[in-house]
Order: sequence, then C-alpha cells, then structure tokens
Amino acid sequence: MISQELLAILRCPLNPSKTRLVLDGDRLVCERCALHFHIRDGFPVLVAEEAELPPGCPSISQLPCQQEESSRPKVGPV
Repeated sequence: MISQELLAILRCPLNPSKTRLVLDGDRLVCERCALHFHIRDGFPVLVAEEAELPPGCPSISQLPCQQEESSRPKVGPV
C-alpha cells in the first residue's frame, strides 16, 4: 500500500509539472494521460516503457501530453 504522503508527491514521469497520479486498485493512473503504472512490492514503477497504455492509444508518443509537447515550437539558441 502506498501512503497518502507519498501519493501526494508522486507525478507522472512524462509530464511531472502538470500531472498527478491517483491510486486505482493495485496501480497508479495519471490523471492527464491515463497511463497505468504498476506497483510492485509496495513500490510504484514509474517507468513509462513499463506502464500500461490507456485503451485506444497505440504508443507512448500518441498520449495527449506527448502530442502537446511535440506540437510546441522549439526554442533554439539566439
């Protein structure tokens, strides 16, 4: 079981400044992109490549948070 204190600070590794993770049974779910992170031996596995994609999403690059990031203009050196 994950403590409320730990749950309060956990964030999705794909977009940590804008997301929270919520406990859903025996896994954590990103509130923004719905990526499902497993919990093993009481510890969250926050590795995106090991997470379960939400239904209808074929790859990590197709998640809403990743689509938004890729559509932003790149700022280069001035």
